[in-house]
Amino acid sequence: MFILDIDEIRELAFEIASKETENEFDLLKKTLQEKFGILLPNGLKTAAIEKFGDVASSPILYENVTNSIIRKKIEEGENNITIKNPKALYRIGVLGFLEPVNLNLTIEGNVGNFFGAFCNFYGTWTVKGHAENGLADKGYCGKFVIDGLATELVGQNNQSTSYSHGVDILVRKGCMERAMAQARGGNLVTFGAGFNSGIYMSDGILINLGDPGEQFGSGMVGGAIYTRQGTTTGKGAVIKKLDENDYVKIKNVLKIFEQELLIENLNDFSHTNTKLILTNIKHDEIDFKEFEKIIADKNTMQ
Repeated sequence: MFILDIDEIRELAFEIASKETENEFDLLKKTLQEKFGILLPNGLKTAAIEKFGDVASSPILYENVTNSIIRKKIEEGENNITIKNPKALYRIGVLGFLEPVNLNLTIEGNVGNFFGAFCNFYGTWTVKGHAENGLADKGYCGKFVIDGLATELVGQNNQSTSYSHGVDILVRKGCMERAMAQARGGNLVTFGAGFNSGIYMSDGILINLGDPGEQFGSGMVGGAIYTRQGTTTGKGAVIKKLDENDYVKIKNVLKIFEQELLIENLNDFSHTNTKLILTNIKHDEIDFKEFEKIIADKNTMQ
């Protein structure tokens, strides 16, 4: 287990900045290389100053340092990492591995935009807080559990290819607009989804266990959305009743998060046994007889 407290990096940067202004970046670069074995790119100095006025207060510095340390630890064989005090830092977990890596990552706090973008991993990344826009954008492989809320574009461009399944995401307190926008695979389970969720989906599954949504599935060409009755659809989507095969699909997706949701009777779930009890939310009983399916309207595709 490796623990990285980003506040320690912040303190180090500001301490150096308070003593040395002219060679601040060079000294910080040398110190981080000695302490963590990472090498900051020289262009980072110019980017930080141009966008934020100095190096020590620049989020660009901390996202680069954080991701460089994570990559370094993975290359050294570490597969359990905890990040403390992220303070909604942007682009944590943008690691750039072409092949999947083994990593369980825990974030103690909120994450900013594009957490886990382009991710490609085996394991679970848990956010003990909220997530901002673009969670797991263009993700290829991995499992995310968000304990709080997520804002727009959760699972956007979820990538299912000849060599990837896409990412599996659980958002415990719901997400905002355009969840699974342009998804080409993967799965999202959420307790509420905002306007235009499922827009331009071509594959993948979205299960909304929260209240009915609005304008789901605009421009869909594939995939499926399962949501409570009363949800409205956008142009290009149509509402259907659940059939026997839909219950199998729902069961398979929920199985991914069975441990996190503490589902009591998932093994017995079927089109003839439609109720589930989620013990992690005060024994809430969910009856999928109250759900419907949203898919692409083939008539608009002709």
